[in-house]
Amino acid sequence: MARMRSANALASDAAREERPAVRLVDALPPNRLRQLALGFPLDWSHRRYWRAPSAVPFRGAYYVEWFADSGVYGEEWDGRPRDGDGVVLTQGVPAYHPIGIAQYALHCYGRWLERGDRVARESFLAQARWLQRNQRRVGLVDGCYPFPFPWPKYRAASGWLSAMAQGEAISVLLRADWLAPGVGFADAARAAARPFDSAIERGGVVFKDGRDVFLEECAVLPAPHILNGCIFALWGLWELEQFDPQSRRQALIDAVLQTLLRWIGDFDTGWWSRYSLQRSSGGREHLATLKYHAFHIAQLRVLAEMTGEERFARVAERWEGYVSRGASRARLLLETALSLPERFGAG
Repeated sequence: MARMRSANALASDAAREERPAVRLVDALPPNRLRQLALGFPLDWSHRRYWRAPSAVPFRGAYYVEWFADSGVYGEEWDGRPRDGDGVVLTQGVPAYHPIGIAQYALHCYGRWLERGDRVARESFLAQARWLQRNQRRVGLVDGCYPFPFPWPKYRAASGWLSAMAQGEAISVLLRADWLAPGVGFADAARAAARPFDSAIERGGVVFKDGRDVFLEECAVLPAPHILNGCIFALWGLWELEQFDPQSRRQALIDAVLQTLLRWIGDFDTGWWSRYSLQRSSGGREHLATLKYHAFHIAQLRVLAEMTGEERFARVAERWEGYVSRGASRARLLLETALSLPERFGAG
């Protein structure tokens, strides 16, 4: 049975509040040119850098890297607006995006570790303070980061929750506690885990169906089952368990791992990976772009290191092989082209 390995085991193997100017928005407008660039890559060499967990994982650099630039595979953080505290906002209509804030924080943390960049350190702490101060109670569930805009693709109304946001926030807050202990970051990390104690039907972020347990990036029903979001969320829970075994979430971690092992084949088309298990209204599969296919490969390699489960590494190897196949590339381009009328027509 796969279990997330402890930090000790891994070590031995290796011997302010929101500003009122930023408002709720109806929806984030899609960037059609960017979608086209991601859907029709001109260069297939894109890979996502990954690293195994350090001996004390919640102090080390994060396991995958994001690119801050405005390139096709970048997150465009370098050009995004900031609020008065330096918290990154969305492009276009400024809004707080909890996942974007957490990922930018982890990116800054890595730059600080690698380069001793004091500006990156302060940027990291600015994002962490936002995550500490902006947890909300939604229904009966505390510690939530409700999104201030809808996600029409998944029929999620404004205020939807995300296991990915909660898990990545935990990863940020634990690292912030190391940099600035005693100011409440650890308590905020524990609070961010509370939505994992409830199923989606009860206001949480966990899909449960018998023995199947999945952490939902968009916590709605029907659940879309987004692969990368589940894994990012799982990493945050695992880090919290390493930091505080009294969090008592090991059973949840194990259940999610077993579900991933049972379901990983469902995310494999035989020639590419699926972004989610949801199909479009026209019945089309939700295929990963090259960007997210590369994320999947990196995430599975990290999971193999965390758990010792070789199947994750084998799947990652197979999926990496798809990228080099001309037939897989051609089919992905064809499927992407066929999906454009439905995707762009839906707005």
